[in-house]
Amino acid sequence: MNRPVAAALCAALFALSFMPAVAADVAEREPYGIDLEGFAYPYPVKLLPLVNDGEQVRMAYMDVAPAQPNGRIVLLLHGRNFPSSYWAPVIKTLNEAGFRVVVPDQIGFGKSSKPSGEL
Repeated sequence: MNRPVAAALCAALFALSFMPAVAADVAEREPYGIDLEGFAYPYPVKLLPLVNDGEQVRMAYMDVAPAQPNGRIVLLLHGRNFPSSYWAPVIKTLNEAGFRVVVPDQIGFGKSSKPSGEL
């Protein structure tokens, strides 16, 4: 067996030796709740009570004020299947530039209510 192949094989076996420990760690974690209970967001989350099609719901959002405000506000909306926490690096960059950043979890996603859909 040549040296590069042997080195790659050794590296792969070394990496695989950690797999049972990683799998055990994942198995011990509590699952997240429907409103992502237990999932940490990068900034404090507030809840705005709303009525949507006659149903009481809560919209979760982060309102992140900059240390040195420039007087401008940016609203960031997440795409489907992503929570607002996805924007963490963008929020940080905008805050450093003086922007207040408001980032909601749209109804049905992230920490916001999941409507029943029944009228």
